[in-house]
Amino acid sequence: SYTYDLFGTYEDIYSDAHHVTLTGGMTVIRNWGDGLFATGFDVPNNSWEFADISLARGSSDALTNSAYVYDTRKLSFFGRLQYDYEGKYLVSGMLRRDASSNFSPDNRVGYFPSVTAGWILTEEDFFNDSAVVDFLKIRGSFGTLGNDETGATNYYRALLNGEATYVLDGQLINGVALGNLANPEAGWEEAEKTNIGIDLRMFQNKLDISADIFREDRKDLLVAGIPVSGIFGGGAPGAGSPTINAGTTRNEGVEFSVKYNQVVNDDWDFNISYNAMFLNNEVISVEGTDFLPGGQFGVGQPQPSRFEAGFPIGYFYGYETDGIFQTPAEVAAHPSQLALGAEAAPGDLRYVDTNGDGVITPDDRTNIGDPIPNATMGLNINVNFKGFDFVAYTFASIGNDMVRNYERNQPNVNRAAYILDRWTGPGTSNTVPRVTTGATSNMVFSDYYVEDASYARIQNVQLGYSFSGDILEKLNMDRLRIYTAVNNLYTFTEYRGFDPSATGGAAIGGGIDYGFYPLPRIYQVGLNLNF
Repeated sequence: SYTYDLFGTYEDIYSDAHHVTLTGGMTVIRNWGDGLFATGFDVPNNSWEFADISLARGSSDALTNSAYVYDTRKLSFFGRLQYDYEGKYLVSGMLRRDASSNFSPDNRVGYFPSVTAGWILTEEDFFNDSAVVDFLKIRGSFGTLGNDETGATNYYRALLNGEATYVLDGQLINGVALGNLANPEAGWEEAEKTNIGIDLRMFQNKLDISADIFREDRKDLLVAGIPVSGIFGGGAPGAGSPTINAGTTRNEGVEFSVKYNQVVNDDWDFNISYNAMFLNNEVISVEGTDFLPGGQFGVGQPQPSRFEAGFPIGYFYGYETDGIFQTPAEVAAHPSQLALGAEAAPGDLRYVDTNGDGVITPDDRTNIGDPIPNATMGLNINVNFKGFDFVAYTFASIGNDMVRNYERNQPNVNRAAYILDRWTGPGTSNTVPRVTTGATSNMVFSDYYVEDASYARIQNVQLGYSFSGDILEKLNMDRLRIYTAVNNLYTFTEYRGFDPSATGGAAIGGGIDYGFYPLPRIYQVGLNLNF
């Protein structure tokens, strides 16, 4: 792999007031490779002369051979013009021309312009006497950027890197099949972002504040692994669904950061920083269909996540629950749940008839959760007192939901502790259903398996001590520091799984806990020496 950048810059000042900078250049990126491997059994005559790679194909007692090859390239040209007048008024414009081998020749090239502007108010005469405000800048921007990556490559053509078994002359023969299905119409994903912000520094630069209001529309969103009919061959081992331009999404919100640093005296200084982002996301349009499904839940159940216009990205689509049946009379008075796999009994989950047709069916499914947080935030603290130093970092995610998808309805499996509060008779529980291996509808995807996964986590805490110069001189050292630290010190959450941040991160299918390994708490003791 290699990356090659070439650019040139021209800069000049005219009439002591007009500052112009012109930049133009190009970028070339290439990643390529190939491989071939196989295993064969029972080499004829036990001789290297007959040890051919073809032994791994066409023999009932041999493993399938395999190969791969990839070659992805990008070529970009860009130009940027920056202008400012007397250091007060700033304007910049940029144009990119990007080309990617992931797309077909007809869709390979994309053009992405952007423009920014700013006004530094503290350069104006009316701010000269300010003893409080050191720097104040108002800025705005509008522009687009392209994305061609989803983890897959070569969206417009299918490689023969799948596996298949064929019947030839009455024998099973190992062969190859299509890998990821091709989509010649795939093109650049485009992020169109509008931003208005302010930067403020006060009290001799001790307080630093930055705030932004933004809107980002992602058009022609690239999504990999969209399910298609098995007739097209996407269900074979090693095969996969195509990458498509799924539609348009919108993210809008506010983000800001506040930093404060203070030198109290020669022995004591500290700084604190806090940042937060409040986000609202929505699918604006979906291409070619009403919705796109994603994610997995249970065995043989419909996919639980959806990409649908008017809803959050990858929202959870399932049944609402309304407590637990306590008596046979409650079961008889409620709409039938037989269409979900079994008729209800006391101790089972009671599903809501959302469409009011008098029976519980798949048509009663609705929006039961959102995997994307409404807000994320972080807090950093750094304190130095004489020879001691202390650092702490905390992160929080608020408003995101998580699906518990690690539970099994089998007799000999581990279960979470909340199962001890299960229904065992009328009045014993209205939150946890009965435990049984018999046929019930309790395992269908519902809000019973969706939990608020908001959390605040102390990510890292470290305390150190650096020895003074006299001791260092005696030890003939330049620096001697000892420290202790804890990573993942504590997580504040009501989520009942192992880790509220456990998610595969997929756009459609994120926020599903498949039983990730718990995040460990790590204790450290260290020593820093400089001679």
